[in-house]
Order: sequence, then C-alpha cells, then structure tokens
Amino acid sequence: MEKKMKYNIINVVVLLITMLFFIYNCRDLPEIFAEKDLTSVFLLGITVILVHVIKAGRLYLALYGSEIAFITYLNTYCKVTPVSIMLPFKLGELFRMYCYGQLLGNNLKGVVIILFDRFMDTTALMTAILLVWIFHGGQITSFAYMFLVFLIITLLIYFVYPEVYKFWKRYLLRAKASERKMAVLKILEMLNLIYREIENVTKGRGMILYFMSLFAWGIEIGSLMFLDASSRYSDISHVISDYLASAVKGNQSVELKQFVIVSACLLIAVYSASKVGEMLFGKKVYD
Repeated sequence: MEKKMKYNIINVVVLLITMLFFIYNCRDLPEIFAEKDLTSVFLLGITVILVHVIKAGRLYLALYGSEIAFITYLNTYCKVTPVSIMLPFKLGELFRMYCYGQLLGNNLKGVVIILFDRFMDTTALMTAILLVWIFHGGQITSFAYMFLVFLIITLLIYFVYPEVYKFWKRYLLRAKASERKMAVLKILEMLNLIYREIENVTKGRGMILYFMSLFAWGIEIGSLMFLDASSRYSDISHVISDYLASAVKGNQSVELKQFVIVSACLLIAVYSASKVGEMLFGKKVYD
C-alpha cells in the first residue's frame, strides 16, 4: 500500500510539473501555428498518430515476453511520453524508466528498456541526418558528430564486452583472494547483469527495432517535405536539416515545436479518456 501511494504521489507531482511546462510552451501557440491552416494541422495530426503508433509498437516489441497487456502498456505510454517530450534536458526519461520499471516489477529492466529505446531512436536519427546530408547537402552540427562518436563507441563496447568480461573474470578467479578482488568481482557481475538484460532485449529484435525507428523518422521527414514544400522556405533541405539538428540539440525549431505540442495534446487526450473510462466503468486499465 505504501509503495502504491509513493508511486501515485510521484506520478501526480511529475504530471503537474509537466502540465506547467506544457502551458509555458503553449504561450506562443498562435505564432507557432501562424502559417498552418486547418488542412496542415490535420495532416500534422495524422503524422503524429502514425509516428507514435510506430514508436509505441517498437517499445512494446522490446518488452515482448514481459506478459504486459497491450492496453496497460498503451495507457502507460500515453502517460509517460508527454512527460518525456515536455521536460527539458531529457529529465522525462527518468520518469519513463521509473514507470516502466514499476510496470515490469524490475527497475533495472525499466532503465535498460528506455536506454535501449533511446539508443535505437538516436541511431535512426543519425542515419536520417547522414542520408539528408548525402542527398541534399547542408551542414552536420558538432552535436551530431558527438552523438555519432558516442554511438560507435557504445556499439564497440557492446560487441567486445563478452570477451573482456571472460578475460577479467578468469584472471580474478585465479588471483589471490582479497577484499579488493571480491569488490571488483561484484562490480564485474553487476555489469554482466546489465549486459544480459540488454542482450535479452536486443536478441532477435535489434534490426527490426532500428528499422521501425528509421521508418518513424522517415514519416516525420516526409510530412515535413509535404507540408513545407510551398511554404516560407524555398530550400526544403534547409528545413529538414534544421528539424533534425533541433531534435539532436534540444533547441526546437518551429516545426519540431508543432510536432511536440500536437503529440502531447493527442497523448494526453488518450490518457485522459482512459482515466474517464476507469471512473465511468470502474475497470482499471493500469494499477
């Protein structure tokens, strides 16, 4: 009971803070959507739905085998995603980790799932940036280079870790017993536990999740090209480059702000409808 109360309090506090950020971000709403007519907003809404269907499906696939009912997962996704996209400095990801950890009954798995989800999304984003640069030109930001280096290093660590782990475990087991050796062995086993969790998520699904992420970014870029082809920019590659660069840096372009606001509105609407359904029919979707 105490654990449930703590969970509910954290949820309420985080959602209230997110609502304040949402209201703050909507202060310039007329300016943000100044050049959008109803048709453009409708098409943007369709894009948002398609992208989140893919992203929700990607994360649910990563959770495959966890025996979580889809409706329960969907309710959680619609709750945590607006927090993730609204709070600055990616602080919302901590809330996602916490909620999925509680849902899975395993906090470590919650952290691993979200980190893996972000890794796949960032890898697909970097692929999109490189493809736009190859076919349309433009400038790759220093942030993009940093992310690219980080992704390469992460992949190298993932592939070489098993042999490194075996070597050091064999070496330490043969070494003379000491408190320091036992401490290092504990750290090594903890790292191996994390690696095994990552391996369980990626096994047989890594490439599928990557291409789902790439497809989602493709829909966003395609929508951007369609909606802004005859808009205020004559060079569509400039629009795409700015959009993708702002996704990396966190300093949102007008187009990305539009996508974020519409995303938050739709996801909040779905989550609110779920809660209203609970009150009307007395059936809990997520406990």
